[in-house]
Amino acid sequence: MKKFWAPIGRGDAATIGERARQLEDRGYAGVIGNQVYGPPWASMAVAAASTTTLGLETGIAMAFVRSPFETACAALELDQLSNGRFTLGLGTAPQTWTEGFFGEDFEQPIGRMREVIEILRLVNDAASAGGGSIPDYDGEHYQLCFEGLHPNFGPEVRRVPVRIAALRERLCELAGECADGFIGHSIWSSWWLEDRALPAFRRGADLAGRDLGDLEVQLWLTASVDPDPEVAARRARGNMAFYASIPSYRSYFDAHGFGQVFDALVEARRSLPLEQCLDLVPLEAARTFAVCGTPDQVGAEIERISSLADSMCVKPPMWAIDPAVAASQAEAIEMLLLG
Repeated sequence: MKKFWAPIGRGDAATIGERARQLEDRGYAGVIGNQVYGPPWASMAVAAASTTTLGLETGIAMAFVRSPFETACAALELDQLSNGRFTLGLGTAPQTWTEGFFGEDFEQPIGRMREVIEILRLVNDAASAGGGSIPDYDGEHYQLCFEGLHPNFGPEVRRVPVRIAALRERLCELAGECADGFIGHSIWSSWWLEDRALPAFRRGADLAGRDLGDLEVQLWLTASVDPDPEVAARRARGNMAFYASIPSYRSYFDAHGFGQVFDALVEARRSLPLEQCLDLVPLEAARTFAVCGTPDQVGAEIERISSLADSMCVKPPMWAIDPAVAASQAEAIEMLLLG
């Protein structure tokens, strides 16, 4: 059986703990905690304390909104709390979020992400070796001095896996070059996955002389299930309507022939709420960026795409749908995944 992962969701500690236990009992391989309104560490710690075998992954921890040293320490702590079940999912996040919401620098994201991973490895290696110091780091974007620090990360520190979350090819290539794998975006089309993303990932691994068998491909999908395929597609329109608020995503949508739709959505969202912009999204676009159809159709496409992945996370549409409908969709998806 493929390794299926699920979002941990939001709630108090009791709610998150109970959901983590249920997902473990149902046979999921792991849970994913998102960074949206706060760091992703807390929900992961609750899930770790509530389970014994369930994998834990941040999806994603924003790379540039905190010190790489802090990220490294959080990853090591969560891996210790979970007895070696943690994976750090790391992403650039949109430029407008990093600069506007967090007030942090986003320039040269590829080089900056490479340095973040180098620092994570530097700290992790020092912790694993159990030595008395961490070497200083002198990069283009980060200069860290560890003089006076006496590392005490505890015994038997593991090398924590790091996956890069990606939208476009350059980050996929970087993941192949220096990470332990990559996380595919939940709005990837099948064409983008097969013709752009996976080849870029392999290219990065080849350039670095790495074995693809040592790297993890985790794919996220958005799926909308309904006996009426048109109803399923209409339900998925909110995904594109939401991501049209991110300027840097235009080139991605334009590559699929939806650049003008993106522009129309940008203009509309200046004055209208998301729910009133859905009719600007053609059903063709909804079907391009989400798996839409009957249970048999969606199940067949999930099975096809799963052959390209080591693990998957399949989620219902998130934007501009009723929470009760989203919950019902999540149940329909779980039936397709686990039977």
